[in-house]
Amino acid sequence: RRRTHRPSAQTLKGMFLNGAAEKLKKEQDARKAELQRRAATERRAAAIIDAQTAARVEGDRRERAEEHQRKAEERAALDAILANNEGVAWQARLIGTRSDAAAQRGIRARADDKIVLPPSAWHALQRAGAGRGGTGGHMFFEVTTTGSGAGEDRQRTHAGVLGFDGVEGNVGLPVQVLRQLGVSTSYAIGGTDAGTEVGVDGGDGGDAAAVPSREQQPGGDSQQLVASASIVGGVIGGAVDVQVAYRRLPKGTYCKLQPRSQDFQGELALEADVDLRGLLERAVMGRCTLTVGDEVRVAWGGKEYPLRVVEVAPDDAGGAVSLIETDVEVDIAPSHDYEEAMRRLADARATRLALAAEAARDVDDKRRKEEEDAALAAAESQRKEVTAAAAAARAHRYRAALTAALPPEPDADVAGGVPCRFTLPDGKTHLRRFASTDPLQAVFDFVRSAGGAREGESFRLVTRWPRTVVEAPSAVFAK
Repeated sequence: RRRTHRPSAQTLKGMFLNGAAEKLKKEQDARKAELQRRAATERRAAAIIDAQTAARVEGDRRERAEEHQRKAEERAALDAILANNEGVAWQARLIGTRSDAAAQRGIRARADDKIVLPPSAWHALQRAGAGRGGTGGHMFFEVTTTGSGAGEDRQRTHAGVLGFDGVEGNVGLPVQVLRQLGVSTSYAIGGTDAGTEVGVDGGDGGDAAAVPSREQQPGGDSQQLVASASIVGGVIGGAVDVQVAYRRLPKGTYCKLQPRSQDFQGELALEADVDLRGLLERAVMGRCTLTVGDEVRVAWGGKEYPLRVVEVAPDDAGGAVSLIETDVEVDIAPSHDYEEAMRRLADARATRLALAAEAARDVDDKRRKEEEDAALAAAESQRKEVTAAAAAARAHRYRAALTAALPPEPDADVAGGVPCRFTLPDGKTHLRRFASTDPLQAVFDFVRSAGGAREGESFRLVTRWPRTVVEAPSAVFAK
């Protein structure tokens, strides 16, 4: 009968307590790990919030600094304009519409960029003191598109004035000025009545009254200036929302024109029968002003060649000069197409040079890697040679010490001498006689001294017949 061992109540109680303690410890460890995980999550969230707050604060600070810098630059620009205008400040936001008043009045000289302003502008300019101080009776104005968004580019140019008999709230712009502002000039000027009223900012700081879009001004011509009440992208129907500001312009002495196409140099500049100087003079004589960015069109043989103004001198009025009563030296720069071609060639050359430099770096890196590998291999080979030489010298000393410690070899005619022939692992054979009283250790030492085993290496001696294996050299040779 098999006897079973039943655990005692005390043992069962101990087992239960141990299990409960382990369960409690696991629960405590789990709660501790959960608390640590939550704490880590909260720390990460707090770090993210702190980083976002710092980035927001830095962004606000940078925006404030940029706004401050922008306002400072605007103030500096306004101060420079005011100083250049000799204290005269006038500007107004008007509705610019196409005007052919110069052609209708038979005015041809420098009429391409002469605008027509309303009478209120004349009164405001007179109160501000414009037209005095050596201007020669000439007034110039900067015309700028207002745009419809902060990111929209605003076009600008400068113009002279044809008269102050225009429609209140409007400014008559010739085709050349509209073209410089990037406005289509294809809409018509008709004779029908348009009853639209548009409110604008008066030039003297007050609000001008809403006026009809057609009016007969004293000394002027009756014409319709079409305007719509809706503004889209700064353009009002066939017109444009512009800001007109008084500017004093210096008399120009130099300008540089850049043809947009290489056709100008190819078809005009190289033709012997083309009076290029006369063509340029006729193109410039139709204007009162030149502004960097303006386009001058030279007509020849039924074709127009656009040239962009890229430089003027003197350049102390925001890149604009007067062409009235002055001699201007004109320089022709390489065409835009030529510069683009040269830029593409330069970019391609830079790309080729960069690729060549990268290839040269790759070759240098490969050569340097090969040299480093060769140096490492040579160092490793030298280390192995030194190690092998040291090991060989140590083995030689070890064998020499063993040879010196061997008992003397008995002569062949001495009784009790035992001749032995040893075949070593390398195939070499060695002969030696031992005295029967020599310790067996001497035989093992001889084998080591002959190169049969290295220092510390164990081996066995085996006789061929009868086969005997000797492992422990603890006896004398005779035994």
